[in-house]
Amino acid sequence: MTIITLTTDFGEQDGYVGIIKGVIHSINPSATVIDISHLVEPQNVLQGAFLLHISHNHFPSGTIHLAVVDPGVKTERRTICLEVPNVGFFIGPDNGLFSYILNGYPNAVAREPVNPAYHRHLVSSTFYGRDVYAPVAAHLSKGEPFEQVGPLVDLTEVACFEDLWPQWEQQGKRRVLQGYVRHIDHFGNIISNIHPSQLENLSAEELKGLKVYVDYNSPNSNRKVRLETTGLKANYGEGTINELIALYGSSDFLELARVSGYAAFEKLGMKVQDSSAVRFSFKQPVVDIGLPFIVEI
Repeated sequence: MTIITLTTDFGEQDGYVGIIKGVIHSINPSATVIDISHLVEPQNVLQGAFLLHISHNHFPSGTIHLAVVDPGVKTERRTICLEVPNVGFFIGPDNGLFSYILNGYPNAVAREPVNPAYHRHLVSSTFYGRDVYAPVAAHLSKGEPFEQVGPLVDLTEVACFEDLWPQWEQQGKRRVLQGYVRHIDHFGNIISNIHPSQLENLSAEELKGLKVYVDYNSPNSNRKVRLETTGLKANYGEGTINELIALYGSSDFLELARVSGYAAFEKLGMKVQDSSAVRFSFKQPVVDIGLPFIVEI
């Protein structure tokens, strides 16, 4: 049994996801297709990259991960297919979507899937997910050789986001770790890119006094809103009802959560890309600013 996962910004309203599944099963009826998410914010490549990062290692070796968050479809950006030994394959646009994968697996091998035998007969200028990515994934799921999809690509030429991991900075008397919001889940938990390893050298006293906050623009009042708490909790049960807490969630990244509530305040309309400026470039690093998620001592 070969698994193909799907991570997209297609949403659930239209038929795009179903069409991709139809193409896959037309080529390999025995493929198992699993949805990771289709609710990535539209065109938010870095959110898609993060979701793929925290999800892919829960699947068996050999899984094929198809990802489509593609604001530059049919531009000079190319398609990329990665093979990671003992992990699987990753297929999608070469726009930074696989930044975390490349950061974690320097032994990955990249190819540009330009072999027309692995595409649909007619390739649309706006739906590469259907016409290129899905057929490539389906052919690989049948055991067809990775070497046949197209020529090798040097990993240094694959688009990647810079500064995936925040670094501590001294700001006067304060020490500040400025991460970024990478995802807001269904429960309103605000998930950052701050990993436990970045706080492991802090003393118990420093952890107790740790200030964790997010500032963002309220669309309702045109003013800055701050969500802030002090210290870390081990789990949601350590907080009181409606208390804003900071903890490491199931993704293993630092998050702000409201106990039995919605930390991101749905009525205020916080989005992952608030105050963000994302730029894309071909064969160059991709720079993201994003919504800051601050840890301060």
